Amino acid sequence: MPKTVGIVTEYNPFHLGHKHQIDKLYELGFDNIAVCMSGSCVQRGEFALISKFERAKMAVDCGVSLVCELPYPYSCFSAERFAQNGIHILKNLGVDAISFGSECGDIKTLYPISEYLLSNEYSEKIKLYLSDNIPFACAREKAILDKFSLNSNIVSASNDILALEYIKECIRLNWDVEFIPIKRKGAKYNDLSPKNGIASATYIRKCANEFMFDKASSFVPEIIRKNLINRLEQGDYFTPNESFEKAVIFTLKKLSAEDFQKIPDCNKELSHALENNIAYCSSIEQLINNMPTKQYTRARLKRIILFSFLGYSEMLPELVPFIRVLAMDKKGETILKKAKTISNLPISHSYRILQDLSDDCKNVIKAESFATDSQHLFFKYCGENRTDYTTKLYKK
Repeated sequence: MPKTVGIVTEYNPFHLGHKHQIDKLYELGFDNIAVCMSGSCVQRGEFALISKFERAKMAVDCGVSLVCELPYPYSCFSAERFAQNGIHILKNLGVDAISFGSECGDIKTLYPISEYLLSNEYSEKIKLYLSDNIPFACAREKAILDKFSLNSNIVSASNDILALEYIKECIRLNWDVEFIPIKRKGAKYNDLSPKNGIASATYIRKCANEFMFDKASSFVPEIIRKNLINRLEQGDYFTPNESFEKAVIFTLKKLSAEDFQKIPDCNKELSHALENNIAYCSSIEQLINNMPTKQYTRARLKRIILFSFLGYSEMLPELVPFIRVLAMDKKGETILKKAKTISNLPISHSYRILQDLSDDCKNVIKAESFATDSQHLFFKYCGENRTDYTTKLYKK
């Protein structure tokens, strides 16, 4: 029986490091690759560089069998809830293994840490550190290093942080699934220069926003290079320009501390700090830099700002209530055929079909489709509207 491996990812955009992971998984003997990919917004609290439909198409053109969507707001949650929802979708697709990029690359190191993160011992330890007003990320790192003799990079590197959460969620679900870490090659997650011929997605986005399109496209697989260049040359990509900054600041200036406090990860201290500081700010960078405490990570603040800009409903379910297909090849059709016999979630490529199934589906679709329209509104040259309803499923 064909073996399918699942990946939770963003492909923002798809690059040579992602292709390395795909090629490695096929070398290891997997027949199919199913991906749960962030939709129009990504976990760092930003709009994706290009349309989710183009990112999904590029992934399938580069060897992925099936791409399903992780919609807003789930794609913008903290690492724990982001991983929880990604794993939730992959489990319902019936994958046999979970793969992830990893700076460590060693499941024998990562698995015991994930088990520890679910223990009462860890809970008590992190409460102790948080009571001393230590930032959560630092408290988590200290709690882990108290237990294990490790290089601190393992608990602070971006890919490994998510890897621990993927493993932890599978343990919590008592899901006996194989884990396939693929050691990261080339540039690190946020590196602003290439290394060994591979650049980070951060560097590629920077090149795009500085109009260095040839340089940006030189670090993606050749088969999708022309597509990416076309998207960039046509202005069919998101750029955080002055218009976007003004729109965000204008929206946030209308919000009160009570409004901010309804946003995920925004506590009372942060909500009052945001209300007090936004009145004096004219850019996102200025707002982040003017926050009175450095206890909160930049990524957390950016997620709160994006949630505040797009709106967030507390009525949304904890987990994504459907599986929406964005792109696939012939092997992807095989994955879907099996998934429809085991999944607890409805599966379709069509929002028109899914939105009529329940209020939960309708509310999540409303949130993601609004995020998509907003992303396209702030493309370099304003993009199309309602693409969630007009874009056809890509089949290779």
